[in-house]
Amino acid sequence: MKLIIAIFIATMLSIAPVLMASGNTVFAQNNAAQVIAQSQVARQLGVCISGDFTLISCNNLNDQSQTNFGNNAAAQNGGSGKGSGNSAFQGILQNQQSKQNALCVSGIGTFISCNNVNSQDQTNRGNNALLQNGGSDYGWKGYKGSYGNTAAQVISQNQDSKQNSFVASGKDTFLSGNNVNDQSQTNFGNNAALQNGGSGSGGGSGGNTAAQIIGQNQNSQQNSACVSGGDTAGSCNNFNSQSQTNYGNNALLQNR
Repeated sequence: MKLIIAIFIATMLSIAPVLMASGNTVFAQNNAAQVIAQSQVARQLGVCISGDFTLISCNNLNDQSQTNFGNNAAAQNGGSGKGSGNSAFQGILQNQQSKQNALCVSGIGTFISCNNVNSQDQTNRGNNALLQNGGSDYGWKGYKGSYGNTAAQVISQNQDSKQNSFVASGKDTFLSGNNVNDQSQTNFGNNAALQNGGSGSGGGSGGNTAAQIIGQNQNSQQNSACVSGGDTAGSCNNFNSQSQTNYGNNALLQNR
């Protein structure tokens, strides 16, 4: 997903300079990049070495929440000259990352320690709305018909969680070394675009190009290990809950 977004942005930013370098008179293009970005990163490390007991220690707790109600809205009208088209990138991006590591070494017992708990929540209610009208007159490098429109609309939600827990107890291990991860993504946002290609003499109007993506990605990696000289109770368990809900739509109208 991140690679796709990077390619879209590079494409948007590269079109205008190519057109402006043409040997013909090129009227100014419209180029727009509208991004609403939310990013959260958490790194947690807990290490306990005890000659006796380890009690309610070295626990990692992380809670991340992102909510977006903002919208991206743009209208572009190409100029009346050679090669006058439009390019736009609209992105609503939510990213969360959590890394948790816990290590406990106890001479006797380990109790309610070295647990990793992570909660990530993303909610987007924002929309991407775009209207593009291509320019008129001759096209790029003298070709009849004006340059068309290019649009990329992306709603991306990404969550990543990595949890590692290691417990070594000389005697009992109780409620320790557990990994708990809860990830939730909900999208109500829509991608909506209307593109009207340019009209030039000779009837060769410029075409339209659009990419609309709603992407939800969740990744969880959990590792736990317990070594106990006595009993191991309620320890070194991995719990993972992932939920993705999308109510958003991709809507596109192209007229050449």
